[in-house]
Amino acid sequence: MVDQSQNFFALAIGFVSLLDLMVVFGLWLSYITAGREYLKIACFAGLFEIVRHGIDFINGISGASISWYLLGQVFQFGSTLLFVAALLLIYETVTKFYYWAFTVLGIGMIGISVMQVLTDYPAPGGSGYLESSPIIALSLVLLWRAIKTGEKVTPGKLFLVIASASVVLIRSTLPALELDDIYLLLYYMEYLSFTLLLVAMVLYELEFAKQQVGNLLAEKTQSEQDLQFIVDNSLDVILVADQVGLLRSWSAKAREIFGYSHEQAVGKIHMDDLFVSNFWGQDMGEGGEVQAKMESVDGKSFLVDVRIREVSEAGGTYHLFVLRLVEEPKISTTSG
Repeated sequence: MVDQSQNFFALAIGFVSLLDLMVVFGLWLSYITAGREYLKIACFAGLFEIVRHGIDFINGISGASISWYLLGQVFQFGSTLLFVAALLLIYETVTKFYYWAFTVLGIGMIGISVMQVLTDYPAPGGSGYLESSPIIALSLVLLWRAIKTGEKVTPGKLFLVIASASVVLIRSTLPALELDDIYLLLYYMEYLSFTLLLVAMVLYELEFAKQQVGNLLAEKTQSEQDLQFIVDNSLDVILVADQVGLLRSWSAKAREIFGYSHEQAVGKIHMDDLFVSNFWGQDMGEGGEVQAKMESVDGKSFLVDVRIREVSEAGGTYHLFVLRLVEEPKISTTSG
């Protein structure tokens, strides 16, 4: 290559490598935050691709060495293999089929590399489809996994499929071309296609995380609805308070007796506001029961047996008050 073409080659590889490094950094931050294994594998795929860029650059300016060429092929194969593994690990669907497929492709890659060393360095533009067959086959597996990843068609999945398809198309075209401007253009586009794969993984991770959060919120909402249904249909009067004594939930029967609306009570009334005398913070012991006088919104007082149980969950600690009426509510009177 002349100096001008070498400068362009260096600029192109440096630019794409910088893009890859930025995306890998974003994937690594996502892995640190979420801890999902496939993000870490995708980071390694990006790093393998960056190393491959460096190897290709050294091979390009050093006069085409068989050792550097084969090493670049190995890292290209490795980056693709790692990205396929990352896609598989999204839903933990690594089966024996894929282990065998990867083994066969790896053995094929080693065999073809040995054959190239024993024969001669590949001709410009590639020595045909035989030497590229393991990488092309692995690229087809990449496209297949991109299509199978996720049940719904989302922008992230669509981007992933398009990037994978472009990788397959370019890698399938390059061996048929001679070393000319079109070949170099497609060669640089293949670099960018893998960068787009990494970007697609970032986008897919954002969608995947959003879906996971949505599922958790839906489960939490359903659990709260199920709990409220149980509470509402209980024969006892049930009140749930948080760590500081604020009312967080109560049964339909409790709302009927005390007379407060949901908006007036939940998150606004302290438990001591419902008792005639301060009751919050009393240590009754496990399963203990005491009698206490309570008061409704219209001043009616009534005697109840109170049992309190402390319940802990991931979100914090709650106090469950189970009340049993000893006497019916009556208007409280005060001496003048």
